Amino acid sequence: MPRRAITLLSRSSALLAGSVLAGAAVLATTAPAQARTLATIDIVMSPVRLGDYCMAKVHPESLIGLYQSTLGCYKRGPGSSVTYVGQGDPYQACQYLTNDVVVSTRRGPSDSLVCTVNH
Repeated sequence: MPRRAITLLSRSSALLAGSVLAGAAVLATTAPAQARTLATIDIVMSPVRLGDYCMAKVHPESLIGLYQSTLGCYKRGPGSSVTYVGQGDPYQACQYLTNDVVVSTRRGPSDSLVCTVNH
């Protein structure tokens, strides 16, 4: 009986040691990824791309979004004109159009929206 207890104890010790080594290996391989710093980058969302957000969140007929002092959503009007259909939120538009963490928003060229994100 004592011999069996020693065998079980040594097997348990071996399993525990293996688990500790496996855990240490996981920590060693994930440490560099956690130590990485995020880069802050600007992503420019064109009026057509903003239209995707406007169609999904503001009005289903939206084609474009123009960011002036606010984010305006527009659909095709009579002839070649556009008709205002509602207002969107620039920060939420950036969140909808990118998977990155949004830091800030600002107006870009040609009424585009510049999303500053941590990438």
